[in-house]
Amino acid sequence: MAVRGLHSGSARMEGIGLNMFTDDELYDVHLATLDLLWNVGVKVESEEARQILSDSGCILDPVTNIVKIPAHLVEDALRSIPKTFRACGRDSKKDWICENNRPGFVNFGEAVQMIDPHTREIRKAVRKDVDDATKICDAMDQIVLFERAIAPSEVDPDVAQVHIADSFYNNCTKHAYIGMNRPENMRAVAKMGYAVSGGEDKFRARPLFSQSTDPVSPLVQSKGATDTLIEAIRCGVPAKINSMGLAGGTTCVNLAGTLVTENAEKLSMFVLSQLVKKGHPMVYGTSTTMMDLRTTVACVGTPELALFSAAVAKMAQFYHIPVWVAGG
Repeated sequence: MAVRGLHSGSARMEGIGLNMFTDDELYDVHLATLDLLWNVGVKVESEEARQILSDSGCILDPVTNIVKIPAHLVEDALRSIPKTFRACGRDSKKDWICENNRPGFVNFGEAVQMIDPHTREIRKAVRKDVDDATKICDAMDQIVLFERAIAPSEVDPDVAQVHIADSFYNNCTKHAYIGMNRPENMRAVAKMGYAVSGGEDKFRARPLFSQSTDPVSPLVQSKGATDTLIEAIRCGVPAKINSMGLAGGTTCVNLAGTLVTENAEKLSMFVLSQLVKKGHPMVYGTSTTMMDLRTTVACVGTPELALFSAAVAKMAQFYHIPVWVAGG
């Protein structure tokens, strides 16, 4: 058994959909992305990732570390990524099937502060708060997956994600998205998953969590994120590529230009992932929003974020790849 969402926005008589683009317009975005990846390229800070890409036919500038990716590698990667994704929980009845036109909802993170539920004061979270938030997410039927909501402030930030994973394994029976920040942390948390699952083979058959990897806009694959993604694939952990552009700041203030930039960031990492392991499950994600040009603050919950998330969802449907978008 598993959980599936209701149909939305498909060619049916029921449901509500926001059709942002025609198929021809989506194809134009795709072609512009291919042009950007080949003629401009992406900066790849990881030496191992540069080697994998250059050995597979990409053009590497050894001075700038910019990699130019030919169109055929992009098309191959898009074809090899599974079209559906089963987010496995420790309780198989809470598996979530991520597929075209069936939305589900998750909590969002990571909050830097919290309101104390007893004193109502704003403060930093500690490990007990992390455990409590994880239990709440597990108990809520409306939340189909768990994403780390807060981080424990009393531990070393370099290993905070390991503590979040420990809290998840002990307090949640759903699938989780936890963005590991270093390969060492990924190996540690994967081994924890092997133990919880009853063996590495069982975890690889039903991975309990996914990696969330964020490119750096514009067009940078950072070393930590990329090396951790490679390690996740080798450990049998699915991954989401989650671009976090800031329109008017790190990307073009024009949302169409931001869409092409973000698409190039994700597709470049899709290429890398499929070169490491063909057929590895990936999710097409975004947390991109607008920058307030007066204060330089990231504006979450704006009309632009909603429009952009809808555009990204349509782009993922065009590619037939599971998608994750930020809400308002």
